[in-house]
Amino acid sequence: MAGNQGPDNNRRVIIIGGSISGLATGLALLRQGWDVSIYEATNHAIEQRGAGIITHTALFNSLEALGINKLDKVGISILKRKLFARNGEVVGNLELPQISTSWGRMYTLLRQNFPDNRYHQNKRLTEIEQCRDTVKTSFSDGTQDSAELLVGADGIRSAVRHHVEPTANPEYAGYVAWRGLIDESDLSTVESSEIFPYFTFCLPDGEQVLSYPIAGAGHQIDHGQRRCNVVWYRPAEGNTTLVDLLTDSDGNYNGVSIAPDKVRNEIVSAMQAEADHLLSPQHAQLIKKLEQPFLQPIYDLLTTTMNHQRVVLIGDAAYTARPHLAAGVTKALEDALSLAEQLSIYPDVKTALKNFDELRRPINIELVNRSREMGAYLQAQQMIRREKQHDRLHRDAELVLHETANLEYQPP
Repeated sequence: MAGNQGPDNNRRVIIIGGSISGLATGLALLRQGWDVSIYEATNHAIEQRGAGIITHTALFNSLEALGINKLDKVGISILKRKLFARNGEVVGNLELPQISTSWGRMYTLLRQNFPDNRYHQNKRLTEIEQCRDTVKTSFSDGTQDSAELLVGADGIRSAVRHHVEPTANPEYAGYVAWRGLIDESDLSTVESSEIFPYFTFCLPDGEQVLSYPIAGAGHQIDHGQRRCNVVWYRPAEGNTTLVDLLTDSDGNYNGVSIAPDKVRNEIVSAMQAEADHLLSPQHAQLIKKLEQPFLQPIYDLLTTTMNHQRVVLIGDAAYTARPHLAAGVTKALEDALSLAEQLSIYPDVKTALKNFDELRRPINIELVNRSREMGAYLQAQQMIRREKQHDRLHRDAELVLHETANLEYQPP
């Protein structure tokens, strides 16, 4: 990891959350001479969180703005998208060059550039106190810290947001994603040639499955060392089906999420058996090869403001969009850079945060709304009026092929 790096001014910031959003903010403010401390709640390595992501031009621009220029091995080039019918026939093609990578690769790029002595793990936030010129923090281990600015970059379950805007909570979208990875070496010859190199889709009624290649263990991108990322979106009614999915083998309901090793075997077996009846034969085989799939309930999150005096929320702590745009990492980096820019323009923290919120809030709300519209036909629960208007539109296979994970596409 990076070595020591000291501030060249007296400005100090505390960042809660040591994932991509927090690291990007820390790097951006370090480049401006801030005294930065990141506090991460977990006490273990987090580079393996998440799975595959599709990159965008804006993401690479943001990484370069953070001083990260070694991007030659960031991921895998995908040249084409393919749409499969239920009978296995290819019924749609789209030439769309993109680069896929993994969440872990993005995290590692940022973490390697952030100083170890400024990154503190096993620090769970318990209290925030805002004073006239400072904000004070307390942690579960009894330690405390203070600074002129506190950044909440701790994700959709943000402890910072719980303190400053406790009424803003994630809302279940009515469907879940089954996610998993398959080693390239475990793919058949046909799968390796017809499925693996492409961004593939299959669209059973009210559902969606997709796959694309990503780096393998240790971020390997050499042939034979990569992985196939598979995602299956399925409706799940919140009060019945979702509760059952989140109940483990001991009969415990796990709440908003469940660890992969806690998902009941019969739940996984039933899901994989249904793949035969709903998906193309190619995608059904991929689903069956997932040894320990990860269940992800899909949520929306909107806040009223990112600005809370000397506290600011960024990334998924402020706004969480559904995965269909693949914009989460890009959004987090752009939030971080915009915040740093406003703090460089306006020496007064409160003025800077006010301007930051006015700039980024509309952009983030639009991303949440657009991803919500894209996922409208996957929802099992009652849709809001705006989503109903887009339900029929987003059932169109060609639109899904063009719009998914493509920030440059402008919907009609």
